[in-house]
This record gives sequence, structure tokens and C-alpha cells, in this order.
Amino acid sequence: MDVCTGWYWLVLVWLLHIHACRAETVTLHLRNGDRITGEMISLGVDSVTITNSLLGKIIVPVAQVERLERKHAEPAAVKPTAVPPATATATNAPPPAPTAATNPPPAQTAQPAPAPKPAAAAAAKPPPAQPPPVKPKPPKHWKLDAQIGADLQYNQSDRQLYYGRAKWTYGKDRFRSIVDYLANYGETDGILSANDMSGSVRVELDVDKLKRTFLFNAAGAGYNEIRKIDLSYDDSFGLGYKLLTRTNLALNVDGGVNYQRQQFSNDTTKDYGALRLGELMSAKISRKWILDEKFEFFPRFTDSFGEYRMRFESNLRYLLSNNLNLNLTAIDQYDTQPAAGVTRNDLLLRATIGITF
Repeated sequence: MDVCTGWYWLVLVWLLHIHACRAETVTLHLRNGDRITGEMISLGVDSVTITNSLLGKIIVPVAQVERLERKHAEPAAVKPTAVPPATATATNAPPPAPTAATNPPPAQTAQPAPAPKPAAAAAAKPPPAQPPPVKPKPPKHWKLDAQIGADLQYNQSDRQLYYGRAKWTYGKDRFRSIVDYLANYGETDGILSANDMSGSVRVELDVDKLKRTFLFNAAGAGYNEIRKIDLSYDDSFGLGYKLLTRTNLALNVDGGVNYQRQQFSNDTTKDYGALRLGELMSAKISRKWILDEKFEFFPRFTDSFGEYRMRFESNLRYLLSNNLNLNLTAIDQYDTQPAAGVTRNDLLLRATIGITF
């Protein structure tokens, strides 16, 4: 009789619980983050059954439920109703049926829902500003090279020799120009040993599509007190050609006619007409060493046959930095018709320090 009474109590509790939950709207929060809302039909030991107008009848295992939320009520953890065990009076009575409290699921603390990401704000945020592109430096069309040097000696013979040079070059498209200025002054034991100055201007213009053939005009003027020339000026024009135009080697040749006028210290004047043959070479030996060389030959045709003058110049340059260099220069001038009492050949060797702008 006592066993039957225990079973009646168990059935009565479940019927009352099911009736209380049938009309209740609940929301199941699952462990994977999903949520299911509907009217609860039954709450068992292993599963929860709800109905949904869209999905119909749904059976959810209790192991997948994190918490149960009733409408208009505080969230409550899923805990099946415990049934009081029946009192066993007979020694051979079967064990009572397992109740929902046998292995209740552990209570879980409600986790706060993650805050929604500000998608709209991120979408509205403008992209980071890009730095402006670096503009390449415009090509430099001109260059200025200034050189100075001195030769000083103080002993039984005192000697002071000063010399300088400035060379300006400009080139753009088919046009090029070179302005060159040289000056020397010196004394030995108080006697003048050097006093000369000369300047020249040369312009070139490319005339073909390959920029290898060019027209040129070269004019110069100066004086040389040691060689008894009070004033000398000349002008040349003609045609030239670029034989080599490599990055480390350039070679130009030219030919034309020349006119020269010299006024000597003895108040005499000479005019010469001559052909002109010229050559100009520049070679980059290494990253630090640069060699350039120029040769000009003028065979005269207005005087007796066989008379001529020539000029040779070579410069060996060592780059100390981008703007500072050392220079060793050799200049040799030869004239078959010098002033009276002056040698035909004039050779100058000098070392200078140069600054390039």
C-alpha cells in the first residue's frame, strides 16, 4: 500500500508540473549560443519539448541547454522538479524509479551577451590618408666647377705661383654650352714668372634625330705677358660628330675653319686663317677616377705653308666627395710663329683642388 502511494505522488507532481508549463512561453538559451522561443509542452529528465509556430514541435536535450528564460520572469537555470522518494517498508520491494534530481545538470552562470560590433561606424570611417607620391628630382641642366691652386717656395729662391679655373656647362635637349676661364700669376725672386688669362665659349646644337651630328661655334680671348701677347682672340665654327656615347666613355670629333688675331707687345699684329681639327674625350675609369682630354690642331693657310698651332689639355680627377675633388692638369701649347724671343712650346703642369656645384 505504501509503494502505491509513492507512485501516485510521483504521477501527480509530473501532471501538475506539465500543466503549469504547457501554457508558458519560454526561451531556451543553448550552449552553442543559439536561442529557441516557444510554448513549453513538457520538461523531462533528458529533454525539453516546446512548440513553435514556425518550426513546430522541437525536442531539445537537457545537456544542450545552458539556461531557461520565462517570459516576464527572471532567467532560471533548468532544474527538473525533484520527487520525494517513497518510503520502502518491504525488504524485497523494488527500488524506486529514478527522479530528475538523480543527475541534475550543473548550474551555469549566465554569460553577458557580446556587445554588437559598430559595423556602421567602421563602414563610415574614411580610409587612412595616403602619403603623397615622392616626385623625382628634375634633371639638372647646368654644372659649375671651380678650381684653385698654389705653388709656394721659400728658401734661397722664393717662388709664389697662384692659379685658378672656373668652368660652367649647360645642356638641355639638343643644345649645349661650355664657358671656360683660366688665370695664372706668379713671381720668382721678385721677378714676374707667370701672368696670363684666357676665356672661351663653345656652343653646340644637335641637328639629326639620333643627336650625334652637331654644329658648333667656339670663340676665345686672352693675354699672356710672358709670351709677349697683349691680346689674342679667335673664332671657329664647323661640324662635329659623336663617335662614342657610352655611359663610361664619350668621344667627339669636329672639323671646321678658324680665324685668329694676335697683338704683340712690340706693337705688331698678325691675322691667321686656318683649318680646325678637334677631338674631345671623357672616360670614367672607376667610381672615383675620371679622365678627360682635349686636342685642337690649326694648320694655317693664310701664311707660308706648314705653319700651324696646336693645343693639348688633359685632366685627371679624383673625387673626394660629391662636391670636392683633386685635379692634376697638363696643358701644352705649341705655335710655329711665336713672338720674337719666345719659345715655340709652352707646357704647364699643375695640381688643384676643385669644388663642383
